[in-house]
Amino acid sequence: MKGIIIGIFLLMELFGFLLEYLNFKNRNAPLPKNVKDVYDAETYKKHKAYEMDNLKLQIISGISGLGISLAVLGFNLHSFFFYLLGIEGLYLRVYFMFVMVALISLPLGILFGAIKTFKIEAKYGFNKSTVGTFIADIIKQQVILGIVVLGLISLFMLLHSAIGNMVFVIFFFVLAAVMLFIAFFMHFFSKLFNKFTPIEEGTLKEKIDALSAKTDFPVKKVFSMNASKRSTKMNAYFAGFGRNRVIVLYDTLIEKMTEDEVISVLAHEIGHAKKRHVLFSMPMSFIQFAILLLAGFFVVNVGDISMAFGFTELNIAFNIFVLMIFASPILTLCQIPFSAVRRKFEYAADAFEVKHAGVDTAVSALKKLYKEDYGNLTPHPFVVLIRHSHPTLTQRISAMEAVVAKQ
Repeated sequence: MKGIIIGIFLLMELFGFLLEYLNFKNRNAPLPKNVKDVYDAETYKKHKAYEMDNLKLQIISGISGLGISLAVLGFNLHSFFFYLLGIEGLYLRVYFMFVMVALISLPLGILFGAIKTFKIEAKYGFNKSTVGTFIADIIKQQVILGIVVLGLISLFMLLHSAIGNMVFVIFFFVLAAVMLFIAFFMHFFSKLFNKFTPIEEGTLKEKIDALSAKTDFPVKKVFSMNASKRSTKMNAYFAGFGRNRVIVLYDTLIEKMTEDEVISVLAHEIGHAKKRHVLFSMPMSFIQFAILLLAGFFVVNVGDISMAFGFTELNIAFNIFVLMIFASPILTLCQIPFSAVRRKFEYAADAFEVKHAGVDTAVSALKKLYKEDYGNLTPHPFVVLIRHSHPTLTQRISAMEAVVAKQ
């Protein structure tokens, strides 16, 4: 049993390394004709160096994490510290197990996150974050994550004690409710990290209002977010539903793009909303929940799993941790059709953008996003198949031009 679990974990980690290698191998693939003008020679050289620095860091961090995880599992350190500390009480046992996992992974995550932020991102002019902001973000993220994860686990244990394996049915709806809650209140959580300022009256605001009216997409407010506090990279999104919808523009987007390009990016986001892509994506998340809980039905109550790693009896908390290892290959396979659906959503939003902003502006905005953020122009097709929720830049531009050709 122990060998099977460690074997699955190792195979999934090696699969991740394989995907990174394929992208590395494809780094010098010829650029498609319609994206050759994204980078000039000097910028493309920097982009390649940026990719290489990130790859080196990913390899070092991946091997480090893999080595520690294998040591922890191989030497039964979960059970060793569990009995060493003499943890008593069902809930304390559960909390200990998840806190221990965090204590093992968090230091490495902080270390390599700091290297990426203050060395690599800073080297290429992306980072604007201070040490204070970096630390504050980590604290906020861990507090929120701790409340959510430990809260859900506590609820799971309470229900499991009361109703046994029926908990897996009930907990499906609990997780679905949590996901909906997060979707509705994501903008609220973002306010814990960023400052949002209403867009001032002016030509940009007038164009946004005109686009909103033209697309029959009423928006409550339009905000500029101080993304430049952390990075020079650009983005935009909308949040909320119905009459409470708001549009958020990174201040870096407003600074680096023309007003027409900003409107084009917004048209893309409105396209997602009008076509209800968020709602259509939810069943895919529900399927993943269902798979995870179905695997849990067969894993959580198996005492042999716990005892294979040094426990003297069933330890539900440890088995929940192992559940993620068992479910990982299945969830990865699910990503293939789910990512394909999401790429179709991107094509549909791009078509909506072209219709309401024009193909020239849409292509210009997209190329600028890739150029300013050092986007990968030649990802390996297999990596795209497995991981990418967006088509490649050349595919998106070709699809946009095809939309115009059909008109």
